[in-house]
Amino acid sequence: MEYWGATQLLTDSGLPNYTLGEERFKNKSKDAENTLSASDMAIIISHLLKKYPQVLNTTKVAKSSFVDGKTITPMQNWNWMLKGLSQYDPNYPVDGLKTGTTDAAGACFASTMKKNGRRLVTVVMGAQHANGEDPSRFIQTKKLLKYIFDNYSSKKIKQGFSFASVRRVKVINGKEKSAPVYVKEPTVVWLPKKQQLSNLKVKFSKNAIHAPQISGKTVGRFYLINTPVLNSNKDVAIKATVHQDVKQANFLVRIWNRLFNQQQNSHEKANSSVTTAQKVKKFRPYQDPKDLVKAGTWNKKSENKEQPDLTKVKDLWIRVSLKENRTYIMSGKKPIYTMLSTGGVYHKNKSDTPTGTYHIQHERGAAFYNHKLNEGAKYYVSWKDHGVYLFHSVPTKSDGSIDKKEAKKLGKIPGSHGCIRLSIPDSKWLAATVPAGTKVVIKNH
Repeated sequence: MEYWGATQLLTDSGLPNYTLGEERFKNKSKDAENTLSASDMAIIISHLLKKYPQVLNTTKVAKSSFVDGKTITPMQNWNWMLKGLSQYDPNYPVDGLKTGTTDAAGACFASTMKKNGRRLVTVVMGAQHANGEDPSRFIQTKKLLKYIFDNYSSKKIKQGFSFASVRRVKVINGKEKSAPVYVKEPTVVWLPKKQQLSNLKVKFSKNAIHAPQISGKTVGRFYLINTPVLNSNKDVAIKATVHQDVKQANFLVRIWNRLFNQQQNSHEKANSSVTTAQKVKKFRPYQDPKDLVKAGTWNKKSENKEQPDLTKVKDLWIRVSLKENRTYIMSGKKPIYTMLSTGGVYHKNKSDTPTGTYHIQHERGAAFYNHKLNEGAKYYVSWKDHGVYLFHSVPTKSDGSIDKKEAKKLGKIPGSHGCIRLSIPDSKWLAATVPAGTKVVIKNH
């Protein structure tokens, strides 16, 4: 499950370590237990229902009797929202999925149901649990579902639909300079009720498509802006296609375009170098310390000195400069430790890393791997959306080895999907010692 982004899985029962008796983990405290965010739980549920949908045949059963020889034991499902049980509501016909309760987590409930042909999943954590008859988790679930149905609706985007904000895309080496793009296949999405498809804002996944392209084939994706995907900083993606073949320009035109682009890129690169140097001088919020290691160094501490004890730093906070690729440990107004870092890639001068003021959250660990992004990292701590936006090491591949091509970007250029990358030693130190609640300020400069 670490491939799906699960934070910490300790026991298969989900109960605290001390419940395992002699089989408990000796290197963990007796109260240690699985640590999962609501997002983590939703991801696990998504995989479960896609791969084993037959589990619903069991979870939807409200009451049953178990026969053991001559003994018959009647049992009732702990999901009291099922039909025939105390918290049933016909407006929310759930058919699963799981309750859970521990002292640390409180009363939790993951529900699922179908609405307009689409399956919904909700996760409630930390509800009140005064006693075994307390229905708080189900009351909170109904409030959450009511909010969804009051404010959102499922909307079908038909095959061949054309978004007003991206009707055409640039074509490289084509007979035509641009081509119209359309939705490849019908898609249902949940959107605010007032949102009209006609003015839905989207962005295209590419700056341009290359000729030739065959009608009906996927040429890219439309991203629905501000409609996030579970456990990802990317937006909902819808496949795009063309309705007519995009034909290639003749050989001479392609040669000319290549030569022209090479000259233009060389000119832009030269100008960029000058501009970057000017920006660094003008916009970097704090001067680099003399002992800062060379940009691109990912396997050493950023400064050749002892890292401060963050539990003892007065007026501790963290300042991130995205365009300058620096992260600062601050004590009041003074930076006391400077780290090489890499933030989100920029699209139209906007980073994939959100700017603003946030706070360190409880989610942290030694490693993770995101199967969707085909990328992982070592040593992480969350600062937004409970496991979505992290401080973590330079990226790792599926086998756990460092992606050195990406690692060399550290301190030089943006390159992440939205998280803040740090060196291996810096990320390990930060994840292990930074207190939850520490303020994090992220700015472009």
